[in-house]
Amino acid sequence: MKPEPVAVALDLALARTRVVREVDADLGSFHGLAFGDFALLLELERARGGRMRRVELAARLGITPSGVARQLAPLERIGLVDRESHPRDARLALAVLTEAGRRTLAEAQATVAEAAARTLGRLWSAEEQEALQRLLARVRGPSDTP
Repeated sequence: MKPEPVAVALDLALARTRVVREVDADLGSFHGLAFGDFALLLELERARGGRMRRVELAARLGITPSGVARQLAPLERIGLVDRESHPRDARLALAVLTEAGRRTLAEAQATVAEAAARTLGRLWSAEEQEALQRLLARVRGPSDTP
């Protein structure tokens, strides 16, 4: 059967929406975070020294630099992320994971794992999830995997 690119793209978008909605519900209830916030904190944790240029963070998350700035603002206000000037170029801002951000991320990881497993389990078998993970790994590319 020949794939229909539009149908595949729409189904992928719908699957993403369902997964994010369900994980968001648990994260919001238990930790006051959205799934996008969790992804941002996780990227910062994986970065050397817990620091990353905002532009690089935007690229890693697949959003615009202005989108990452909007997402960082409330996380900065509640103390999960801080802002630093780049040591060699004052025009560049670095996002920095704070100790409170590390603690919150650590506490939220089990919630995300449970919600994601439950949601994905409703959609696909374990074998299908493994195949999907291999396929979607190409989106990040080899240099982007932690």
